Formats: sequence, structure tokens, C-alpha cells
Amino acid sequence: MTSDQSILNNIRNGEDKALSLLFSRYYKPLVLFSNAYLNDIHTAEDIVQEQFVKFWNNKLYNKLHTNSLSTYLFTLVKNASLNHIKKIDVLAGSAGFSHWDIAEEEAKQIAEEGINKVKEALNELPEKTRLVVECIMIQKMKYKEAAEELDVSINTVKTLLKIGTQKLKESLKNHKDLFYLFFM
Repeated sequence: MTSDQSILNNIRNGEDKALSLLFSRYYKPLVLFSNAYLNDIHTAEDIVQEQFVKFWNNKLYNKLHTNSLSTYLFTLVKNASLNHIKKIDVLAGSAGFSHWDIAEEEAKQIAEEGINKVKEALNELPEKTRLVVECIMIQKMKYKEAAEELDVSINTVKTLLKIGTQKLKESLKNHKDLFYLFFM
């Protein structure tokens, strides 16, 4: 799998294929993230697509540091989603509390529930498997780094990662979006 850094470098070098790779890696998680705010999948898809166009056309990739690509994309989408909600509130002329307040609270609740489900699924894994999954998929360590950290061979890391991802997929089968959001 190509790292975010190499994708970013290829985008900076003007390679259109790198933007396609970036899009395929982040599109679904960003749409799910935006939808948590908007509760409207079609609008969420539009917002994410608009943010990718903005990212490319305005050369926002030149402002990024090494490890901030995913954070930057999620922040772009969050801000665009919240701005969309604010625009709807202004047009609707809502009084008292706004759709924005409700959507933000719902998004926090959905995110908390999702995080709790992922934590539960991780805690169901055997300890070594869980540690490997956390090192590779959450902390984004290389196989070699994880092997050294856990004092196991690289092949053990690969095997435990495969077993762990299979068990996580099974545990989260009714919440595939969570699996892909947190682990892909």
C-alpha cells in the first residue's frame, strides 16, 4: 500500500494518478464522516467531491506537512459540512437552537458510539493480535518497527495482522463503515 506521504509527493509532482489514489483511499471515509454531520448521503458525497476539487485546484496540498494529509482532508470536509448546515439554518431562519447544534451533537454521539464499538472489537482480540493491529493500523508503524516493538518476527506481525483484520471485519460486520473508517 502506498503511504500518504508518497501520494502527497506524487501529487506535488503533478501526477494525476496520485490524486485518483488519494480519492479512492479517502472518499468513502470522508463521505461517512460528512454524513454523520449532515444525515444526507447525497449532500455528503457532493461536499466531499467539492473538497477534492478544491484540494486539487487551489493546490492545498502544498500547505501540508508530512503526517497531516488525512487530518487535513477530514478538517476540510468537517468545515464544509458545518458551513452547509449553517447555510441551511440561515435560509430556514431557525430560532432558538439550530440544526447545526443538533447535527454537531448527533455527530459527536455517533462518533463516540463508533469509537466504542471499535474499542470493543479490538479488546475481543487476543493480546498479541490486538497489539499488532494497533501498531500497524492505528499507529501506522512499518512491519519491521512493530516487530521490534513487540519483540516478534516480521512474519508473525504479518500473520497476526491478517488474523486480526479478519476478526475485526467479522466483529464489525454490521458496521462495515466503522471498519473502513478506522482501519483502511
